[in-house]
Amino acid sequence: MIRVVIRIAVAVVALTLLVSRVDLRAVREALVATSPAAIGLATLASFAANLVVAFRLRVLLAAQGVPARARQTFAINLAAFFYNLFLPVGGVGVAAIRLQRLSHHRHGRFTAALTAMVCDRVAAIAALGLVGLTCWMLDPHPKPAGSLVIILGGTTAIALMLAPRIVPVALRSLVRDLQTGGSGTWWATALLRLSNALGSVARLSPATLATLLGLSILAQMVGILVFAALGHGLDLPVSLVSMGWIRSVVVLITVLPISIGGLGVREGALVFTLQAFGVAAHDAIALSILIFATTIVAPGLAGGVLEGVRWLRGRSERHP
Repeated sequence: MIRVVIRIAVAVVALTLLVSRVDLRAVREALVATSPAAIGLATLASFAANLVVAFRLRVLLAAQGVPARARQTFAINLAAFFYNLFLPVGGVGVAAIRLQRLSHHRHGRFTAALTAMVCDRVAAIAALGLVGLTCWMLDPHPKPAGSLVIILGGTTAIALMLAPRIVPVALRSLVRDLQTGGSGTWWATALLRLSNALGSVARLSPATLATLLGLSILAQMVGILVFAALGHGLDLPVSLVSMGWIRSVVVLITVLPISIGGLGVREGALVFTLQAFGVAAHDAIALSILIFATTIVAPGLAGGVLEGVRWLRGRSERHP
């Protein structure tokens, strides 16, 4: 509870500081002048990125012998966005909701769902850092100090992708010691299940690993299209390559559990990175609002519709 209060406080303080330094009338005018076609394209790209993520999650679940359809994982992802709209849970909360729904739909395979969620998040962050670093090196425009550090921090997540190959051995050794000593029976079993789940990921074929990497990079490329389309709609002087590393910086910062839904942090990061391109603060704030609307609100509303349909269907089955 204390953490939630702190994150809400961070969001409020950050937004208050930004609002006090930005002309809100200029922000509204920029939003009104934004091309509707650009907003529509960005929204479609946002849903496309979520669909790619759904396929990646399906591959990770299948690696553990848990059959899943992309349609189900896609619906679960959208539902998580829906709950995140009005519950102050942030990215961790979204992951928890996805985890609960995945383990429920997959016949109680909680450990498999947990492993898939962790590996899915690591793959996403690693691809985000890798794509951002590539765009950063290709962009000849002067970049603000500190942006490379943030991107490299995300790229180091690639090293964590080796964890499934290392952790299972250590866990099995710990389980053997616990069982030999006659202690920790129930959680030794839990550790053994987690070890087996991670081991299943470690045994992925090169073709499957290539598929995961390809899906992760594809999701990031589609995500860049969201930023680029909205930037074009606002008539910002920022190229597609520049938007690539800017998006990585912004997303990597908002992933940190220091605010609610990245509010305040996202806006500050965009103001910070876009000032190197001569973009005014009010345009950066307008871009942030549009990004929030197309990547969080739009999927959340769609998730709400799907949740409503699921609730009505379940009610009709219980009361025919």
